Amino acid sequence: MKTTVLLPGTYDPVTRGHFAVIETAAALFDEVRAVIFVNPDKTMLFPLSDRLEFLRLATKVLPNVTVDSSAGLVADYARGNGIAFIVKGVRNERDFAYEREMADWNAAHGAKTLFFPSPSEVVGISSTSLRERLEKGLPFDDLAAPGTSGAILAAYRRLSLDKRD
Repeated sequence: MKTTVLLPGTYDPVTRGHFAVIETAAALFDEVRAVIFVNPDKTMLFPLSDRLEFLRLATKVLPNVTVDSSAGLVADYARGNGIAFIVKGVRNERDFAYEREMADWNAAHGAKTLFFPSPSEVVGISSTSLRERLEKGLPFDDLAAPGTSGAILAAYRRLSLDKRD
């Protein structure tokens, strides 16, 4: 039986931490679906089209990973696509407490969550810290998912120019 797992997130933008969890899931499961979920209550730096591009660039080295997006609920996406498990990376107790609440809700709606502890070398990495470095003009390659730095910088520069117009 083929096992497909779902890795939901906003990926604004995709980081080495995200990639570490995706890569681990890809080594363990037949198929991994990395899905950008659009949350209208959250303000994103990058538009969905850019985030999809970044995620595709990062995962192109993993043949069993597909990229998608959804404006619906995670549990609904999982159920609608025959996916039994959601995979979430957790960096610390705070992440776990938040993700546990989400996991309980998703379980009540038919989707179980598997937690993967983040490898120690990526525990301090977040999309927020990457965006902060970008905004300050500081190097961010060590935070970005492999193969994405150039696209992230180009998109950020384009967005910065658009704000000036």
